[in-house]
Amino acid sequence: MTLLWITGAFVLFMILIWSVHATDDYASARYGYAPFAMPNVLFMLIPNSLVLLAIREDGGHTQILVALAGAATLGMLLLVRSRTNGWVALFAAPILLLCAPVLVFSVLFRALAGLSSGNRNGR
Repeated sequence: MTLLWITGAFVLFMILIWSVHATDDYASARYGYAPFAMPNVLFMLIPNSLVLLAIREDGGHTQILVALAGAATLGMLLLVRSRTNGWVALFAAPILLLCAPVLVFSVLFRALAGLSSGNRNGR
């Protein structure tokens, strides 16, 4: 049963990564803007950390931390919406909030792979 849970979690993780890159490719081709670009992902590490801190926190600062994370996420939603469309923004903002630590590595590795493939083609 444990192997089944691990396999299911891995499949869901790979679907998430695929959907992030597919959305990024779509938005780049259609609107000229990548919602999962490295600056956006790095910025969203801050609200992600605030949410994790709010989960750990027992005191009265929980509401403040969640409100700050929500405000940053709303700002990211409005930024992505202004540069793409509402559907892309509604997908990107929550994913950026919840998955920013994982997306840092995914976006970085994809950029590095693009650089290495570009060097082989003589570009």
